[in-house]
Amino acid sequence: MALIRKRTLIKLCCAAALLDLDESTIRQQKCGTENLTLIRRGSGKRQRVSAILEEVIELRSEWIEAEMKKRRVTDTKGKLQLVK
Repeated sequence: MALIRKRTLIKLCCAAALLDLDESTIRQQKCGTENLTLIRRGSGKRQRVSAILEEVIELRSEWIEAEMKKRRVTDTKGKLQLVK
């Protein structure tokens, strides 16, 4: 019995909304979206592009954690100081 990881396809507009980016940015795989898997369905003018929801969520959480590491707060002599 093989374990199958669930993969959910979402439209590119939904992925763009989750990542706060433009659809064309994701389609061109710019701005940190190079590792997202884009699935092209159909052919010609009616070709639809989908992304995998789990990858989009993981990318978003990586961006949040990276930003939190940049702005972590440390305690120095009783004062809280923002570290950049």
